[in-house]
Amino acid sequence: MLVQNVLGSIAISKDAISKIIGKTATATMGIASMSTGVVEGITNKLSGKSLQNGIELHVTESGLDVDLSIVVHYGTRMYDVGRELQKNVREAIEKYTGLSIGMINVKVQGISLSVN
Repeated sequence: MLVQNVLGSIAISKDAISKIIGKTATATMGIASMSTGVVEGITNKLSGKSLQNGIELHVTESGLDVDLSIVVHYGTRMYDVGRELQKNVREAIEKYTGLSIGMINVKVQGISLSVN
């Protein structure tokens, strides 16, 4: 991702943006975890990229589009959790990177029955 300003340009990697999103998502109330497939989950844990599970980034003309796959805690209102996550991710990315955000799509892939 490239941010242009009067002083020059700043390049921000997709990995850095994914880590910001992952931290923001896990701090959002009602989210148990990010969702991945079994093979991707094992690979990410071994490579140290476990915060980036379930995050896809796409650069478009309108800005950065984000696709998130999450697992929510049982008993939470999925719509409310999704809206809060969209708000939190938009604020975090704009605050830390200065990038403009297009769409943030949230898919609820599962429900966690564990008690924390």
